[in-house]
Amino acid sequence: MKKLNRDHVIYTMSGQHAPVLTIKDGETVTVHTYDCFRDRLVPEDSSFDSLRFDELNPATGPIFVDGAEPGDTLKAEILKISLADMGVTEIDPDFGCLARLVKAPAFKRLPVEDGKIRFSSRLSLDQKPMIGVIGVAPADGEIPTDTPDTHGGNMDCTQIGEGASVYFPVCAKGALLSLGDLHACMGDGEIGGCGVEIAGEVTLKLTVIPGCRKPYPVVVTDSQVMAVASCKTVDQAWEKAVEYLHDYMVTETDLTSDEAIMLQSIAADLSICQTVNPNKTVRMSIPLKYLEAYGYRQK
Repeated sequence: MKKLNRDHVIYTMSGQHAPVLTIKDGETVTVHTYDCFRDRLVPEDSSFDSLRFDELNPATGPIFVDGAEPGDTLKAEILKISLADMGVTEIDPDFGCLARLVKAPAFKRLPVEDGKIRFSSRLSLDQKPMIGVIGVAPADGEIPTDTPDTHGGNMDCTQIGEGASVYFPVCAKGALLSLGDLHACMGDGEIGGCGVEIAGEVTLKLTVIPGCRKPYPVVVTDSQVMAVASCKTVDQAWEKAVEYLHDYMVTETDLTSDEAIMLQSIAADLSICQTVNPNKTVRMSIPLKYLEAYGYRQK
């Protein structure tokens, strides 16, 4: 199994980036990452003066997958997420849904041990590792790693954890996948701008599905299928998420268009992934077993 250390970081996703690692179709790789602040708030003597705002949301990569061509789909199976023993979270009067209530920047260093995150002497939270930034090169130009779009990127989808598979449209030769911005846990919406930001490593298997491209990311877990959309506003994002899931249901199962709409209305859920990035992200999820009843088979 190949490994990619976190010295290979990028701050945009682009087809122009030279790959730092090449792997075979179907190969497994372990990727080491910084936290979203490049670990600058982790030391005990750190302060907000330690931050460099040109180093936010570093992603490790890109990885070139042999055989991936524009028009294909790249399947990223998340096999394992291992976290560092210290995370951080912060709030800022210039950022987040409740920024007007924040008088001054503040942050907490949050120890992580035995599956628990120590928020205070009174409260420990259950660990739920997930990946904030994961994506491939977009079709055109470059997109900052803090911005989600149809290529993936900073989707901050809490369902992208161990056992999930994420499907990306391949728009550049080799796909050029990168990832970072791990969280020990995060609330849907990420309303303050941060989860428990943490360094770590992700082991994933990357597989090319030839000629099967959807122009949007899809996440499949052991119980749910979800389409993910990122747009300038939450309203635009939910509309796209609904359309994307409808398209996926109609093209990947025996459901008719009308049946898919009915099933979405009675059995699918809209959830906000994040409200704080330059594009906002919404997912629409439906139980996997309902699609399997209509012939769905995960690729």
